[in-house]
Amino acid sequence: MIKKEKMGMLSTFIGGVLWGINGTMASYLFMNKNITSNWLAPYRLMSAGLLMLIFLFFKEKNKIFEVLKNKKDLFQLIFFGIFGMMGTQYTYFTTIQHSNAGIATVLQYSGINLILLYSCLKDKRFPRKFELIALVLAILGIFILATHGNINALKVSPIALFWGLVSAFTLVIYSMSALSLIKKYGTALITAWGMLIGGAVLSPFAKPWNEAGIYDNTTFTLFLLIVLFGTILSFVLYLSGVAIIGPTKGSMISCIEPVAATLFSTVILSTPFKFLDAVGFFFILSTVFIVAYFDNK
Repeated sequence: MIKKEKMGMLSTFIGGVLWGINGTMASYLFMNKNITSNWLAPYRLMSAGLLMLIFLFFKEKNKIFEVLKNKKDLFQLIFFGIFGMMGTQYTYFTTIQHSNAGIATVLQYSGINLILLYSCLKDKRFPRKFELIALVLAILGIFILATHGNINALKVSPIALFWGLVSAFTLVIYSMSALSLIKKYGTALITAWGMLIGGAVLSPFAKPWNEAGIYDNTTFTLFLLIVLFGTILSFVLYLSGVAIIGPTKGSMISCIEPVAATLFSTVILSTPFKFLDAVGFFFILSTVFIVAYFDNK
């Protein structure tokens, strides 16, 4: 393996780990500082989006405003910012708030199967064999994770399961709604604008300024770490790595995110994690490997 590819894999791996730690830090704020997703999601989005745009402005100057001058592109960007970026972030953090980082992350990962279904409907075709296998595994994984095999008893709260599945649905919008914009303007710029727009639109509804959390040095330190490391740095490292090793290997390595989220939540926050949880995680995450491998072939 050449040195460049090793660096690409390492970069992607670290990006995924940082995403996982990001969820654990959010869990800590929810559990110990009375912080809610109504406070964290809008402020995180706006802060990260603004910082990324400032960085891109010094790098590309007025080019960062070109997407705003095209009405069609602007409408698509607004749609992506609200229903894609804001949708995934708010539902993800809300799921963490009502469960834990590991469950929230793995439920969101099940969205890859919804992307498969969307592709089948769009192309007017039946799912291929590997796609059907992935869908069945995802459904089994969610069932085991939610019930531990007992259909009469939910092990994940109904509200957490609801927001987790909505998070999977918004992942489809996030992944599919800005493809042409990213191709035209670049991933970093569209993501930055999407974050800023999503956070700005969410704020009047979430009203984060009314949230009665504990706003001490620990809260703001963790918030800063979430913005800088769990959002900006993780994003840069992951995309830099994928640019070298390709999306197939990248999507497989990104499975470290729910593993890291679960590991750090269990060790640092003493979040309970049982054998059947691991089975559910395995089924859902295996779909990523199956889809990445066979779709690449």
